Amino acid sequence: MKFFRLGSCLALLMAAAACTQAPQSVTAPSGVTGSSTAATSAADGSTLKVTAPALVSPVDGVRAEDRRPTLIWVNSTGKYGSIGVAYDLELSTPTEVVYSRTVGESPDIGAHLVDLELQYDTVYSWRVRAHLGGPPDTFGPWTSWATFLSPSRPVSVAPPAGSGGSSSCAAPLSPMGPGETRKPRPNHSAIARAVASQFPGLLRNSCQEHGGSWEYMDRTVDALRAVDGRYGYNAKRGNMNDPSVDVVSYFYGNHLEFQGSPQVYIFDIIGGHCGSDPFVVWTDVTDITFQSGTLGRTMYPRPGRNVTSTVCGQ
Repeated sequence: MKFFRLGSCLALLMAAAACTQAPQSVTAPSGVTGSSTAATSAADGSTLKVTAPALVSPVDGVRAEDRRPTLIWVNSTGKYGSIGVAYDLELSTPTEVVYSRTVGESPDIGAHLVDLELQYDTVYSWRVRAHLGGPPDTFGPWTSWATFLSPSRPVSVAPPAGSGGSSSCAAPLSPMGPGETRKPRPNHSAIARAVASQFPGLLRNSCQEHGGSWEYMDRTVDALRAVDGRYGYNAKRGNMNDPSVDVVSYFYGNHLEFQGSPQVYIFDIIGGHCGSDPFVVWTDVTDITFQSGTLGRTMYPRPGRNVTSTVCGQ
């Protein structure tokens, strides 16, 4: 039978307690304990204690609508506190990485318009990771590669028409495509779902008529505008002082000004609004609004909202 000295046991207990009380570093990877340097890597090579971003679009082999697609993701989450990070992006063909950028962080949802015209009918893959500047630079884990297909080659290509004006805190208004007189009806329901997934409490508290807040609508409109500056709030019945509480607008026009234009598609984005269990929808109510003898107008920002940031992840 072996015996241990009481002093040795006390020393071991004191050392263990000291370890449990040590502050957590945001840079040493979570799989590494007792690390004294931010350069120590986890098994996947990451050196920053954040989750991998979540890729939203384009994914699952869908065909992109444009040769310069917008990459959309849900931001990383810090494991030991909130930290401001940038994001590294890589875009690859089956044989090589053809595009890489480091972009600033937007609130909650990240978006980046690829500054490269992709080849027609080609399979591309992309991934994202968080990046904290140094020295030394540290990095979160990469996402898995997501694939998509670039657009098909058109029969004939005409020069694009003018894109109209723009507004603060937004990507540029997407230009008209070949032969277009108005933009087609978009579907960015994945962005609305991503915001709701990140902030379920905000969606449940989105009934302004019963004391709720505008925060879910504000975050969703900003996330949509980070992809395409044609999105905005909807002025109910054309009244610019009465924004819809659960509907967004999309300016489809060409040369008219964005602000106050009636050339809009209108989308209901909250089902069961002001009920006990609201949920995300993407319901086109443009035609039914017109048939009822009313109209919408696009606006940004809404009355009562002071927008100060002009950074949208571009």
